[in-house]
Amino acid sequence: MTFIDSNLSLGPWPFASLPKRSPAQLVAHLKKHDIGSGLVSQLETLFLPDPDPANQELIRACKKQPKLIPVPVLNLSLPNWRDQLEGYREQADIKAVKLYPNFHNYSLESKACKELVRYLQGSNIRLVVNARMLDERHQYHGLKVRGLTVKQLSAFASRFPDFEFLCTGLFRPEILELAPQCPNLCVDLSFADWHDLINGLLEVMAPERLFFGSHTPLMVTQANTYKLQASDIPAALKTQIGSGNANAFFGL
Repeated sequence: MTFIDSNLSLGPWPFASLPKRSPAQLVAHLKKHDIGSGLVSQLETLFLPDPDPANQELIRACKKQPKLIPVPVLNLSLPNWRDQLEGYREQADIKAVKLYPNFHNYSLESKACKELVRYLQGSNIRLVVNARMLDERHQYHGLKVRGLTVKQLSAFASRFPDFEFLCTGLFRPEILELAPQCPNLCVDLSFADWHDLINGLLEVMAPERLFFGSHTPLMVTQANTYKLQASDIPAALKTQIGSGNANAFFGL
């Protein structure tokens, strides 16, 4: 089985000593773990006042590494996010954009979020919303950023019931709570851990809503590939979750 990774990052993380991989080195690392391609964003976009320079760097890098699919980060608190997105579309075939509302200090109920959803509904671009980057218990003491809450995500999903989006970074209990009330919500598996994880999630949500994501480099890549490899679900379901859903959802 070859994976498509829906949750990859490049660049430095200021609060941990992580592997410093170039785009080419990331591709080689993923290949070792049977990950054929992946959707990647720049970690620097979380901390820069304007994410555009890091997004531009990412798009240039991915042109040299076609296995990496660039996912620009939009800061919806900035007035020119739409102009930036238009610029990215002129430079590359953008499959998705990513939001970090908790890092960029805006609400999913904001007018800008509504405008972005309307924009994306008229395009072939998907939305990825990040709930958290780290388990809150393990964050650097000088920077505590709370993850998005179930209430916030449920309200967003209900506000746009016909709009499917992918949420990365949810814990298993959060997925179990959200799944029945948010049929338009898709999730990655990076933060979900439990015995017989996949079968338990399939009891509350359809398999097409589950996506493989490793959260490399902030998590151990192999720990997340093993969740599917060690599962006793049928091989066809492993392939669907491991790569098929991302392939169909993002139009890869």
